[in-house]
Amino acid sequence: MYFTDTYFHDFRNLRRGRVSWDGRVNLIIGHNGAGKTNFIEGLNIISGWGPISRGVKISSLPRWGGGGAASLWARAAGEEDADIFASVSGRCSLKIGDRAASASSMRLVIPVMTFLSDGMAVITGSSSARRALLDRVGALAVPGYAEALGGYKRALKQKSVLLRQRRSAYSADRVMSPLCGEIWLARVKIVSMIEEALENFSELLPHPIGLSFVKGGSSAGSQICGFDELLSVNAERERASGYALVGAQRDDVGIACGGMEACRFLSRGQSRRAAAALILASALAVERAAKRKPVLIFDEVTSELDAEGRVLLLGALVKTECQVFAATADEIGYAGASVRRMAGGSFLKPQVDKF
Repeated sequence: MYFTDTYFHDFRNLRRGRVSWDGRVNLIIGHNGAGKTNFIEGLNIISGWGPISRGVKISSLPRWGGGGAASLWARAAGEEDADIFASVSGRCSLKIGDRAASASSMRLVIPVMTFLSDGMAVITGSSSARRALLDRVGALAVPGYAEALGGYKRALKQKSVLLRQRRSAYSADRVMSPLCGEIWLARVKIVSMIEEALENFSELLPHPIGLSFVKGGSSAGSQICGFDELLSVNAERERASGYALVGAQRDDVGIACGGMEACRFLSRGQSRRAAAALILASALAVERAAKRKPVLIFDEVTSELDAEGRVLLLGALVKTECQVFAATADEIGYAGASVRRMAGGSFLKPQVDKF
């Protein structure tokens, strides 16, 4: 799938206007404050994923002085054609054509994978960044994954309250157990899908890397694999700490390189390239499972990359044959990529370059 046209009205600092897009790589170039990230956030919202930053209130997204409401429209084409809409005020309402749509259904119409400037956290950050990648792939590629994860998070919230109150969490555990088993099976599959797809981006990797799935609450070399068994082993620690120590909320993906953790073996530039390779492999895994090409969105795509790394990454983006929106403050060009420049919340015309 891909976006052919977009029109945003009273969203953040973006000036109203219809913009047509190339079906492959679109480089969006502009200085800080030009509106690049706001445009990326608009695409993220209209595709069913919501604001790109945690804690952002929907009501803060319409332009100040614009009447308290913003509207987003896009035309999608590819495996199917669709006009999609988002109305943003105190809440976000989505429509496909003239039909109201849920966020989950919108994600399946036009699968979008957004990666921000902290994308390197997949390699160097905490386990939450790697779980977020698994969840993005799972929501787009594994039927029932999003529903199971939503049910699990609700039960986990209940359990957390009970543990803090020093009360029995048995009822919450009974709900969490089958859902966690379902999520674990899916995440093992997702890690395998990403690792298999990673072979297609070996030229981007500075060194070969290997992936492994680590269940939340397990320890290295442990033969215990079930939620109930792990819970039994860790029950006393949970009661003493007041926190849930077993389950999908503590899962991780081991990333090994050169016989050690990748974050210790790779330099920052190399970590950036490895993270980009993982992201592109995740997109290919989604495409293979969902039978739809996802739209890839990158913010500050060339950050911390040297000249060689930039060429390799842009070449890999073109190679995916997916539609790509890549924002950067650097003046770059690449064969097969279209360039649009932004300033003051507007896409400049007629400065549209095709390299």
